[in-house]
Amino acid sequence: MPLPDTVIHRLIQARLLLNSDRDLAMNHQVSGPATATSTATHPDHADILRVANGFVLGAIRLNDGPWLPNWNPFAALSPGQDTPPGTWHVVGDVHDVDLLVLNEADRSIWLVDGEPGGHWPDGTAYRRLADDLTAFLLDFTFGHRYRELSETPDDDWAHVNSRLCELQPLVEYVRYEATEPTRRMTYPGVVALANGLAHSGRLTPEDQAWWHTHNDLMNGAYPDPSAADPSLYDRERHPDARTYIRADARDLLGITRGYLDLLDGYDVGWREVRTYDPGRILYADAVHVVAAPWGTTC
Repeated sequence: MPLPDTVIHRLIQARLLLNSDRDLAMNHQVSGPATATSTATHPDHADILRVANGFVLGAIRLNDGPWLPNWNPFAALSPGQDTPPGTWHVVGDVHDVDLLVLNEADRSIWLVDGEPGGHWPDGTAYRRLADDLTAFLLDFTFGHRYRELSETPDDDWAHVNSRLCELQPLVEYVRYEATEPTRRMTYPGVVALANGLAHSGRLTPEDQAWWHTHNDLMNGAYPDPSAADPSLYDRERHPDARTYIRADARDLLGITRGYLDLLDGYDVGWREVRTYDPGRILYADAVHVVAAPWGTTC
């Protein structure tokens, strides 16, 4: 079951918040998406890892890898305490002690006491928290029930969590790029593809004139990221850097549409990529950003 946008956006907003606040980031962390997901990972957990490669938010930690095969999360139960039926996957923990486990049969999330004897008021060693991982994240990680798990009056994530609604809405970005990679395994953007056509001599005189005019228009009307930082497109420093247009930059998108029509006329394949999470922002202005995929180095 794919993650709903509400959860995806909250995880991205939390990452952006932590990236902008060094003090918060010391105790909390939401990293970028996982580059690869093990087949041993439960599908619900894998959906989280595609957005955030694990996280630590206050008392809650979500694992950044697959569940451990043959690990019994109920091994610490006291004699006489029955293990609930089902196949269980450990997806995280609370306070580094109690285990967050997922029931494969119905996808429900439970909390298992990591120390023998149970410590909840009713003396039970485990309890059901949510119907699925999505509901757990909305209610306990980003919701009002977080304090039930933290049990700490001055928990700083509880304070941050109470203010998440004040965060600025996420910006959607659009990128148009080649459908096939180059020999360097990069996917050139639409303007680079059009430039390639022009430099190869394939354009008709009319299209060549259009290309010249619109390149001049683009250069005169919009900032050139490389003018602000010449290293942005340096293949050694930022080999995977990509430019994205803000989805609300309608004039620039309108001009870009002409480049796409040009590519269509010469059967050059392109695709549209839309995202709220382009990666580590290297440059930003009013109409676009240059970003490196999460997991790459500066």
